[in-house]
Amino acid sequence: MKNQKRIVKLGHAFAAAALVVGGSLATGCATTKTSNTARTGSEQLLISAAIDRSISKVHFSDFEGYKVFINETYLDGVDKGYLVGSIRHGILKHGGSIVDSADAADIVLEARSGGIGTDSQESFVGIPAIGIPGLPIEMPEIKFASRNTQMGTAKIGLVCYDAKTGAVMGDGGKATALTHNNDSYYLGIGPFKSGTLLEQREQAIGFNGVGGSMFGGAKTVAHSDMRMVKPSGTSATPDFPFNPEYQIATQPGSSTTR
Repeated sequence: MKNQKRIVKLGHAFAAAALVVGGSLATGCATTKTSNTARTGSEQLLISAAIDRSISKVHFSDFEGYKVFINETYLDGVDKGYLVGSIRHGILKHGGSIVDSADAADIVLEARSGGIGTDSQESFVGIPAIGIPGLPIEMPEIKFASRNTQMGTAKIGLVCYDAKTGAVMGDGGKATALTHNNDSYYLGIGPFKSGTLLEQREQAIGFNGVGGSMFGGAKTVAHSDMRMVKPSGTSATPDFPFNPEYQIATQPGSSTTR
């Protein structure tokens, strides 16, 4: 009887030990599915920032009081919608109006793209991979420092002409703008981010670091409200500290510059 009790106690002890050991070794895991868009947000930000820069010197105030038709025939490439929307915004912001046909317009604004896209470049300081003669193996490369750079480019041209006569109304012009994003690594540590993309993200709502890097302090960006309709009695055209020479538009049917 005593032996039976001893066996039962030993059985209970072994069961308890098994539970303790099993519990300490058991792990749980969960899998979260994620997906990415066909084009990364970084690529789109690089291109949209390049577009913003390329049209930043356009004197949209020249279109004040005009009915403008935007001819998109010669626009090609990615993010055409953002480019056209930015041009529309500039015209509307400075007192012009957008019409849907050349027949209803005073001015036709013809936009063209000479190149909108991204390029990548990789560089490093170190020892490249070296093959061993006579053997199907090679020594791996050793990187002391490396940098991956993605660049955005936007070349935009603009010209406008009288919708009724087809006569050119100003010199117009073209502008090329560049943006870039750098990811740098030192002895395998990184990325240390720099460039246009970091500037864009630092201005973004919800930014709390450098994004994608384990380095950088926390920071929360506060944005002012986006006012969509101005109170009645106020001007929609902002005041500028300078009066630039008009380069785009002249009054339809007139030889004098506005």
